[in-house]
Amino acid sequence: ECKEMKKLKSNITNMVLSLSLISVVAAALLAWVNVVTSGPIEKINAETLANGIKQVIIGDQDIPFTVSEPWEKDGFVFYQVQDSNNNLLGTAVKSTDPNAFGGNLTVLVGFNQDGVILGYEVLEHAETPGLGANAVTWFKQSTEQAVKEQSKVVTLLLGAPEKAGNHNIVGMNPADGGFTVSKDGGKIDAITASTITSRAFLRAVQNAYNALYSKTADGTTSATTQN
Repeated sequence: ECKEMKKLKSNITNMVLSLSLISVVAAALLAWVNVVTSGPIEKINAETLANGIKQVIIGDQDIPFTVSEPWEKDGFVFYQVQDSNNNLLGTAVKSTDPNAFGGNLTVLVGFNQDGVILGYEVLEHAETPGLGANAVTWFKQSTEQAVKEQSKVVTLLLGAPEKAGNHNIVGMNPADGGFTVSKDGGKIDAITASTITSRAFLRAVQNAYNALYSKTADGTTSATTQN
């Protein structure tokens, strides 16, 4: 029995040592992977942000531009974009709403000096593919005059096609009002079956506008400036 006890203790000791060694090796490998991948990931994120800033301000225009050093206020990040003569083309604002269907929804929105939306990019989201994830393109689609196509048979069975409505925010100014989904009395149609995501997206854009612009003493709106 004594020999068996010693053998048992020896086996347990060996198992503990083996598990400890495996844990140390795994931790070392994980740390190595983090070191190796952190650089490329940061580079990709930086490139994504740089491309996003260009897209939300000047789109596909092939013109020289520069981006000012970003500044932050109340969790929002601002990037001013100038042309080659240092004229302000617009300001991109990074804004996050924490209450989308999948959690945080981060957008980059471009505004001109009057507060008109020049464009947007969704930088981060955890929304359902095919539903909330459609925010990436949904709010860029100009469909105000569009009518859904359907066959005569379908029309006979289901009735006349509905107008597609409007879900394009580019060219809108949040200061004009109605910057909510149509279900809430606003001017913008929500993503199909994704009202929660749509509300979060529009809040993020509205809050970006609010962060960039502030009310002056006489009640007018003025843009935050940064040189």
